[in-house]
Amino acid sequence: MLQLTLIISLQEHAMTTQKLIALDLDGTTLNRAGALTPQTIKTLRATSQAGHLVVLTTGRPDAISVPFYDQIGLDAPMINFNGALVHKPHQHWQYEHQDTIQVPTALALREFKQDFDINLMVAEGKQLMVADHGFQNVPFFPDMPNPTTFLNEQGLTHAPISVTMFIKETTLMPLQRAIEARYPQLTPKTWGSWSGEHAALEVTAGETSKSRSLAYVAEQYHIDRDNIIAFGDDLNDLDMLAFAGTGVAMQNAKPEILAVADDVTKLDNDQDGVAAYLADHLAM
Repeated sequence: MLQLTLIISLQEHAMTTQKLIALDLDGTTLNRAGALTPQTIKTLRATSQAGHLVVLTTGRPDAISVPFYDQIGLDAPMINFNGALVHKPHQHWQYEHQDTIQVPTALALREFKQDFDINLMVAEGKQLMVADHGFQNVPFFPDMPNPTTFLNEQGLTHAPISVTMFIKETTLMPLQRAIEARYPQLTPKTWGSWSGEHAALEVTAGETSKSRSLAYVAEQYHIDRDNIIAFGDDLNDLDMLAFAGTGVAMQNAKPEILAVADDVTKLDNDQDGVAAYLADHLAM
């Protein structure tokens, strides 16, 4: 009954104003276990059924984002690789867009292994993943202890969307600055999802960002910037929250995110903070 009431309320609100709801995944829409709760799924389905555009907007690659997209039952575009890929899973979308890194440049990033302690490097794109060595027990990735292809001249034959480097958290900022200095045409950003021994620095083509891709999606659907509500918790969400008409920081967000946000959720990501906020603000 409560779910039906929420859907009806959201539908009545959507009749007047369609919103674009941009959702970071890790630390925002997903709980601490990296999963969607039943309450969050129900609320996001209701929001989508009410006519709002629910757009997952994440640093994750598409391969490990699509399961959440499917759990919710979305048909909207999805933004991956911190804005470098805009697409609709499982279908051809005429407005699909991706920014890739030239193969020689992607391979040249291996040079940073000489000066930085990089545990693993992985080049990715749609249906593409090659690493510089076999690996196991790395967050977000299936074990690949004995790959047949590697991140080298023979293994990387198609331009990737990103090159992700798994490092210690203390290496994150120095490595990011070094890449920016040597390759100003590239954009290195943290996933914002893991820290400590499993921090991840994702390198994409220059000028890619969540906000830029969000603006692109909004343009295709004729949604004004003022009608964008964006949720985030970490540094790779900073530009998105600043761009959105309403930038919402999670209660568990980093100080830099809280500083630019227009609003803050009452609950954190482990307490269905996004779902509670949407229920309060869209079912008015």
